[in-house]
Amino acid sequence: MGTDELRYALYQAAQMATYHNERFRALFIRYLKGREKERGIKTKVRVKLAAKMLVIAWTLMKNNTDFDPSLLRV
Repeated sequence: MGTDELRYALYQAAQMATYHNERFRALFIRYLKGREKERGIKTKVRVKLAAKMLVIAWTLMKNNTDFDPSLLRV
């Protein structure tokens, strides 16, 4: 799988997380606050969330632990 497909998959995961997960939605809104009128900001924030999700996934794999949503700082 190439890097463009990986980026697309991570972006889609971030998009679904902002729709279906309360903590990621709150984080999305926090990052967006005050910048709502900026062009393309929702995409930029979702890319930032995708990067955060990648760090979380890497940390979980490295430490061989399960995801605990309560540890996600909002």
